[in-house]
Amino acid sequence: MALKNKFIPKSSHVPVGIQEARIRNDRQVVFQLVRDLVQAQFDRADEELTKRLWQDVADRKIDLDRVINLMYTCSFHEDDEEMTNVDETYQKTGFLG
Repeated sequence: MALKNKFIPKSSHVPVGIQEARIRNDRQVVFQLVRDLVQAQFDRADEELTKRLWQDVADRKIDLDRVINLMYTCSFHEDDEEMTNVDETYQKTGFLG
């Protein structure tokens, strides 16, 4: 039995609830990558893992300044509230730190 691909066109209108869910999911992915980078780069000094994680950031087309801002501005990377506040400030202003 062959599987058929069903084409579902992307709508230009995305309901607000779905859009907010995507933003939260994207933010959690970024936060986890930042946490992994902090651990690999600063705690472990694992050059190979650090390279792979930075490549993952690039492959996902995540804003490098956003990641760097979160890495260096947050004092407690496990604190979602602090990470969210820093990230929202960056998203609104585009300024680091």
